[in-house]
Amino acid sequence: MIAKKQDKNKFKLNILGDQFTVTGDFDEDYIAKLADYVEKTGLEIRNAYPKLPFRRLSNLTMINLADEYFKLRSQCIELSKEKERLREANQSLHQELKKLRQENEELNTLLEEVE
Repeated sequence: MIAKKQDKNKFKLNILGDQFTVTGDFDEDYIAKLADYVEKTGLEIRNAYPKLPFRRLSNLTMINLADEYFKLRSQCIELSKEKERLREANQSLHQELKKLRQENEELNTLLEEVE
């Protein structure tokens, strides 16, 4: 399945009955997972629209995968923003805690002086 060519791997794939070759610095298991995922997505569309011509099936599969990618990328961006917001809030809370501990020490010192 894999033929070496200038440190590149060559993979023969069959997705939705279409055979083609992919060449690159990829791991065989990774390529197999990608091909399986594309195949699964395409089969879901084919099951929903059994009379769809192959070209339209391929295009709809690509659109569905691109849609999923953009939604996940958007979620990733939002999660990164939320992580940064939480980091800043955590930092602010630590500063507030430090300030309150210092005030508490000062009040305890005053209380000891009064007693």
